[in-house]
Amino acid sequence: MNRRDRELLDRQMSRFQPPPRRDGVLILAMARIFIAGLTAGGLLFTFGIPSALTASNDGRTGLAFF
Repeated sequence: MNRRDRELLDRQMSRFQPPPRRDGVLILAMARIFIAGLTAGGLLFTFGIPSALTASNDGRTGLAFF
């Protein structure tokens, strides 16, 4: 490849510029999808399953293990 070929290639490649990265938009989109999944999962599975039975409602039984 000679000098003329290199100059021609440089002129042709100068037209192609990569688009700017938008990492912030991608992170916000992923956070929204995550929160929407948590909300949907909480709504779907909260009403269908009866609450679990506990041994004590006052919490002293749980503190006995500490």
